[in-house]
Amino acid sequence: MIGSLTQEQVEKFPEYVDKWIRIGFNTEPTDMIDSVKNIIDAYKSSGLREPSYFIGPVDGPYEASVAELLLNQLVDKKTEFENAAHLNSIILEGVNNFQGDIHRNELTISNQIFGNQDYWLSYYDYFQTECNIDLSRINPLKNLANVCGWWTPLQNVAIIQNRPSEIHRDSEGRLHNESGPAVCFTNKDSLSNVYSIHGVRVPKKVIYRQFNVNDIESESNVEVRRVMIELYGQSKYLIDSGAQIVHTDDFGTLYRKEIPNDEPLMMVKVVNSTVEADGTYKDYFIRVSPNAYGGLTTARAAVASTWRNNDPERSMIFENPEDYDPDIET
Repeated sequence: MIGSLTQEQVEKFPEYVDKWIRIGFNTEPTDMIDSVKNIIDAYKSSGLREPSYFIGPVDGPYEASVAELLLNQLVDKKTEFENAAHLNSIILEGVNNFQGDIHRNELTISNQIFGNQDYWLSYYDYFQTECNIDLSRINPLKNLANVCGWWTPLQNVAIIQNRPSEIHRDSEGRLHNESGPAVCFTNKDSLSNVYSIHGVRVPKKVIYRQFNVNDIESESNVEVRRVMIELYGQSKYLIDSGAQIVHTDDFGTLYRKEIPNDEPLMMVKVVNSTVEADGTYKDYFIRVSPNAYGGLTTARAAVASTWRNNDPERSMIFENPEDYDPDIET
């Protein structure tokens, strides 16, 4: 029983965090030979009979669920095959030709193990190495995490997946890519690809801007709808969706768009005081909080509210919108 850790042991935490993050975000191709070896060792260490057949590598969780379904169908039909390599070719061909809509309800990832993304292994890796606890039983899983992606252990057969070929994240480490999959597999059209904006998972059509105002307004997921509005363009959505003009004065035009189950979208349209090269003045839309000054009702108040967060010393914050009264714009 370990009741406490030394300071030296505690200071080792970041080393294991970094190690297992690197493993989890590894995008190198899966090593089938080492994967098979470590899967055999994992079965043995658990007291199970090692598999006779290995399927893969398939591209990701969706393709692995298809492979599992096809294996079950082969068993039900008592389909004959020549050897392990022949079985693998049959399954991989079936995965490539699979018609998803026919059997979609039969697909499951419940039997899949996370492989290189089995983050819990970091805990045992730490205690095994730094505290000299005998956890050798999990060594095959630790070794497997270094050579393959997710995998599926079944009776007498294992399905092995490729690791993603690309993983894109934002500055906060969240899955993010505005122009393609945030998680992409070798097959660029893989149904296992993940599309995400700042950690919010979205349908593929959202990333490729294949949606319109009606799609935005029929989206029930609030976070996804916010992403759609952002990608569509807040000001464009405001105009195209027929937003209400709340107020117009010399400071601009205030718009309000009601959004179901979410905060209203309010923006104030202002005119840039700098003339363009062609002699015109460009309009800008600025998003404002509908709750500013107890609830925005005028364009002047909307513009005044935009100064609220720009000055840490609060010398440029207008406690009352009427105090915003510039003599000149530059």
